[in-house]
Amino acid sequence: MDQEIQTLEALLSRYSEVEKLPDVQRIKFVDAVRTGEDPLHVIKYLATLGIQVREPDDLLRLNDDDNEEELVCFKIPEGVAATINSDDSWLVFEVDQAGESDGTKMVPAASTEGDVRA
Repeated sequence: MDQEIQTLEALLSRYSEVEKLPDVQRIKFVDAVRTGEDPLHVIKYLATLGIQVREPDDLLRLNDDDNEEELVCFKIPEGVAATINSDDSWLVFEVDQAGESDGTKMVPAASTEGDVRA
């Protein structure tokens, strides 16, 4: 699947309410695949649809389903961003981020480049 790479900031300004930009959770893609766990349960949800996630582009396969309106994934420079439309939740699956510690972190939308940890 070939998808245009967009910035997280552009996606947030296009799809989120400007008055209350969401916090963006982050997790290393390799950790999410290894454990099968992520804060928004994207990996588990895709498994129920028969999509086994082994590489970042597998997350984007969900976008091919015209009936899926709740979860959408986007290719971004840091990896893949996923959003749950009904509650404006965002998660970034980080790919090849050398020097980062393991685990999940929260980043305020106003400073998505920062290193604020939950």
